[in-house]
Amino acid sequence: MTPNIIIIISDQHNPHVMGCAGNPIVQTPNLDALSRSGVRFCNAYCPYPLCAPSRSGFMSAQYPSDVGVYDNSGSLSFDTPTFAHAFGAAGYEAVLCGRMHFRNPDQFHGFEKRIHADCGGLSAEILGSGYNRTTGQTKYGVQVSGHGETGYRHFDKSVTETACKFIADRQEGDRPYALVVGYMNPHNPLICGREDFEYYMAQIPPLEPESPEYLNALHPAMKKWRERRGVEDITPEQNRRGLAAYYGLTTELDRYIGQIIDTVQSSSDADNTVIIYTSDHGDMAHEHGMWWKSSFYEGSVGIPLICSGPGHLRENHTEDAIVSLIDVGPTALDIAGADPMPDVSGKSFAPFLQGTPPDWPNEVFAEYIGLLGDQPACMLRTGPWKLNYYSEFDSCQLFNIDQDPEERRDLSNDPRYRDVIQSGLEKIFARWSADDILAQAERQARARALIARCGHSHIPHAIPPFAPDIDEVNEFDFSQLPEDPR
Repeated sequence: MTPNIIIIISDQHNPHVMGCAGNPIVQTPNLDALSRSGVRFCNAYCPYPLCAPSRSGFMSAQYPSDVGVYDNSGSLSFDTPTFAHAFGAAGYEAVLCGRMHFRNPDQFHGFEKRIHADCGGLSAEILGSGYNRTTGQTKYGVQVSGHGETGYRHFDKSVTETACKFIADRQEGDRPYALVVGYMNPHNPLICGREDFEYYMAQIPPLEPESPEYLNALHPAMKKWRERRGVEDITPEQNRRGLAAYYGLTTELDRYIGQIIDTVQSSSDADNTVIIYTSDHGDMAHEHGMWWKSSFYEGSVGIPLICSGPGHLRENHTEDAIVSLIDVGPTALDIAGADPMPDVSGKSFAPFLQGTPPDWPNEVFAEYIGLLGDQPACMLRTGPWKLNYYSEFDSCQLFNIDQDPEERRDLSNDPRYRDVIQSGLEKIFARWSADDILAQAERQARARALIARCGHSHIPHAIPPFAPDIDEVNEFDFSQLPEDPR
């Protein structure tokens, strides 16, 4: 029987921040249960640790530079096939509910329908405070953390209600569906519900800053990354508050995922629905004293990935094969018995889910063109080795993830590993050129600047609001802060 497919994709979820991933503090009972009923990948990566480029890779099963999406203003071309097109061609009803970060007039990209708007118009500002954004990669986004209301929180609640209604309303004889549910959280602003925040503040012990010795030994690219974002100015207590809020947002997300799972299990299709959970990229969540994405540390470039389909997939299995977010679409199509997408880099890892491991390269590539002055860089994970190449310095970091999962020992200057580095660089330069990609990104930026100067935009603004009855959805009480960050 042709299975229904549900892909739940959150935004900025550190793969380590789940109980099933070994985190002893964060509460994620629904994701933990999903993991027990399926397969959790512990070496899954995004193709680009930034929202829109990574999502373009997810939808197209191609690397972002191959489809020309280099930053959060970039967008897929309307004629780039996506896995939604492939599901439609296979007779599925391809449906998008919520977030996907499409940035051009084509707001469907193969989906037959969208049953909930995106949140591209949300500013996520703290209204009436005189202190605006907390969403950017700056120290203020952590310094202003705590409990309150945000547009993102309201958005996710509304997305859940809409997705559950769609599932519950299915009738016998309806076409099989491929439903993508897009959430905003646990993306910053680091503002969660009061009860969750107070719970985690009581659970998280005092946090220690990184030692001067560790910071001095960092690769110069990482030193600049930290300087540009001001992370050394964030106090230990501010970091603790930020982590409590991040955990709170993750727990809230888990509750919403639980509602979707419960709705599926109460439906007539309970035994014929496969659920895949993942995220567009991670968040450092204070690992290495860092936050946000835009780096190649595991917390940023790694993603959670859980696939569950009792009766269809193996259960209670942790898989250590190295896979990419660009593989998710081809895998979902394979599970559905649909024809594969043509001319893509993504591969189906469905055999791992069915207990028949395939001949697999165990290698992934990720790239990053730059934000806040960062320069083009890329990552190659091959077996235990992770090689990060920084074009600004024409040099690398090298980690053995099997032996050093926290990435504390950079081996790039150890002569014993010259062959590992050389082999990795040869693979990188065979497919990737920092100069070429930067030139393409700069051409796009000049084109967008001209369009903006004439008073127009390539980004649509006519998307209906997700909650028209809510005037102000952001509330934050600055009196809760122990220190004034302004």
